[in-house]
Amino acid sequence: MTDVPSSSLSRLHRLLLSGAALVCIGAVTPSLRAVDEHAQLEPPTSEALSKVKDMTDAKNWEGAIALLAGQLPNVSPTSYDTAVLDEVLSKIYMQKGDYPKALQAMETALRLSDSYNYLEEKEAQELVYYIAYMYGQESSTMKSLALQQQYLSKSTDYAKRWLAHTTAPAQDPQRQEVMLFYVNMLYNRAVLNPAVTDLKLMKECEAEIEKCLQIIDHPKENFYVLYLAALQQEGNFARSAEVLELMVKQYPAKKDYWSQLVPIYLNLAFDKDEEKGREFNIRAILTIERAQALGFMRTPKDNYTLVGLYFNVGQFGKATELLHNGLKNGTIETVQSNWELLAYSYQQVDKPFQAIEALKEAAKHFPKSGQIDYQVAQIYYSLEKPQEAYQSLVSAVAKGHLDKPYAVYNFQAYVAYELTKFDEAQIAVDKAIASPGSEKEPQLPRLKQAIEDALKERELLKAGLRTH
Repeated sequence: MTDVPSSSLSRLHRLLLSGAALVCIGAVTPSLRAVDEHAQLEPPTSEALSKVKDMTDAKNWEGAIALLAGQLPNVSPTSYDTAVLDEVLSKIYMQKGDYPKALQAMETALRLSDSYNYLEEKEAQELVYYIAYMYGQESSTMKSLALQQQYLSKSTDYAKRWLAHTTAPAQDPQRQEVMLFYVNMLYNRAVLNPAVTDLKLMKECEAEIEKCLQIIDHPKENFYVLYLAALQQEGNFARSAEVLELMVKQYPAKKDYWSQLVPIYLNLAFDKDEEKGREFNIRAILTIERAQALGFMRTPKDNYTLVGLYFNVGQFGKATELLHNGLKNGTIETVQSNWELLAYSYQQVDKPFQAIEALKEAAKHFPKSGQIDYQVAQIYYSLEKPQEAYQSLVSAVAKGHLDKPYAVYNFQAYVAYELTKFDEAQIAVDKAIASPGSEKEPQLPRLKQAIEDALKERELLKAGLRTH
């Protein structure tokens, strides 16, 4: 469950744990003031309340509770006296920290007032307020999901009642506090069962939050936080992005909101519509760059994500520039795959020699990786530089650590054959055939036969049996 707003709890605790929670308990001014002028306290009740006043001043909670509880059997269960006694008892239980008994007594007082008009609206609202918060607080102590749901439901109902009867304007701090508490309780009810979210309740929570956002001039940040949590529980990423955009605009110094917005755009980018996917990738780019301008999202992982996004939208030049600078200055992690990506990037923007230089730089960082030299060889060969390609292949097989040895040996054999290095070609093709996975190179037997034919031709020429 989400936490009850801290401002609300702190206010509640101050009232519960301070003398302010106890109104005057004297015989002349009982806590409940009857709307019906004919409702008067019986003399024994007044006397008991007079004695309780001294006891509470001395913090003799047990004595005060015993005295008032002993008086209850002597009065009618529906009387004004019962309402007053239970209301005062509830405040003493609150001071003592016995919230379950405080709730029971408070609800009795409120129920009697509802039935017999014992309370003025202001006093009734005060009781409703306390009961709502106390049920919300006590729900977290319940081990049973059913009991938790029951307490949360009562908390929600009482908060809703308070809001329905308040005359305070929407900008009133206490009204906003109860609004936030109310939607918080709705959310907690919706996610109470960890196995399944109650989507109907979640929808209700969202609708209530939207109402709050519409009528409050400057909603507290917690309204947006709770709204976002509700939307994400529902899987509404498009609306989540809109809310987060509003949050980063209003709270630009909150770095967590920036880092939450980017993955939502990345998720939305998997749209079947390519144009929409591109739009969300661009939004993710702009989000990272806006965050970085504020000093956030500058980790190597964030920088690499930005590079990937520029690739996604086909901006290879920009991606290459960012990747190159990041690897040079250490703002992107120096791992082999990143250097290989840089080389690939240069190839995408038709800069093969820069790709070769990037791979040679990578070889300095990873001197045991023959895979890097293999990639250099492929680029050299594409540039019609077979000699340079062959030298890189020799280096690759000498270092080892190849992803697919059979493919490297096959390429070496082919280039060696082209350079008329038949002996080297024969060694390489034999190694290729002997390597696991060689069956994936169906041309290997033909290459081997061509090399053997070339070797025979060479021997015949040496023997003078051939003149050409």
